[in-house]
Amino acid sequence: MDLSRSGPATIKRVYNNNVLLAELHDGSEMVLVGKGIGFNHKAGQPVDLGVADQRFVPDGSYAASHVAGVLSDAPLEQIELVQEIVAMAQAELKLEPRQSLMVPVLDHLVFAVQRAREGIKVDFPLRWEVSQLYPAEGQLGRRVVDLIAQRLGVQLQDEEWVAFALHFVNQQWGKSDFSKTVSMTETIAKVFTLLSVRWQKNVDENALSAARFVTHLRYLFAPSAEVTSSTTIKVDVLASVRQAYPEAADAALEVAKLIGAALRRELGDDEVSYLALHTSRLYVEMTGA
Repeated sequence: MDLSRSGPATIKRVYNNNVLLAELHDGSEMVLVGKGIGFNHKAGQPVDLGVADQRFVPDGSYAASHVAGVLSDAPLEQIELVQEIVAMAQAELKLEPRQSLMVPVLDHLVFAVQRAREGIKVDFPLRWEVSQLYPAEGQLGRRVVDLIAQRLGVQLQDEEWVAFALHFVNQQWGKSDFSKTVSMTETIAKVFTLLSVRWQKNVDENALSAARFVTHLRYLFAPSAEVTSSTTIKVDVLASVRQAYPEAADAALEVAKLIGAALRRELGDDEVSYLALHTSRLYVEMTGA
């Protein structure tokens, strides 16, 4: 949102009574939102930016037309609520209040409210995984569902918190493709299932070593992660782990294959070594070795 600009502009498109797309004198675009701002107006007419309650300037996440389209589908009260949700996420999860978060959260809210009002139920298969792997995002997602009930008077399906939590996770890694976050979540869950089966004991996802492992696995899925690690481990960690805990070393290699398949690339030696460090810690905790 940008309230720093005012002055004349030209209407490029009127989406509805509350949303229009304006073109500034320098050719840039801005989405204007305000009650009745588009009423009885049409493309080509001048508009004063100062009459808008809210202004959205493209930040590279989405085109202005896409932002305007999503905003035009939502009542003003939902737009204001999502801005509050984004502010909560920014404060609690240290996220930037970018349109890459605001737009998908608003889009999800619009359809979630519609589903609730029509009594439509959907399945959220990643409930357990999100709760265990992303506790902070999950807690915020639950609060968002409660906040929606308080502000909009609409009781969403309880499991809707899962989708909101995944949007927060998605934003942390700067991903535009939500399906990649879902894939990451499914893969990390498979990693813990793999370890539990190998060692015949459930991994305690609340343990500090498990939380650190999740953080490292999430990093591997980040767009900024290098194909090969830029940090070279000076000693052969995998060999050291194999000597002390051969089962943990074997597990690290199997985890590397699982992650590599999801990333569609082979993990580098350093990346496998870091995995071995984590699997060895987990192995010691789980087996008492």
